[in-house]
Amino acid sequence: MNLNREWRYDFDNAKLYSLQELIDRREKARPDDQIFGKGSEDQTLILRAMEAEKKMKRLRMAKYSLDLFDEIVIEMMKEKRTLMEMMAELDVDDEKIHESQQRITARRLKAGLSINIV
Repeated sequence: MNLNREWRYDFDNAKLYSLQELIDRREKARPDDQIFGKGSEDQTLILRAMEAEKKMKRLRMAKYSLDLFDEIVIEMMKEKRTLMEMMAELDVDDEKIHESQQRITARRLKAGLSINIV
């Protein structure tokens, strides 16, 4: 491809070159006329991968910190996740989630807040 795609279009006469005209003109091509470029990267895919990696790291760290685990459970409860979804994503059994919910409830009652997390 060269600048402005002049190899394919005749801008002076406003028409496309035919196949035979292209074949006839192929000897006139010079290496200096060529433009090579790299396509742009799709940043959305890279950003989604970074977010997924950050989320997975946070979930792994939740196994070592009860506060972080409780924070994640609160977020999931706000998103109206089912117990099965929480168990699958956190990779724990239902007892751990129930313990977390009890800690959350006790903390909220101690702080004088309502129990509703919605």
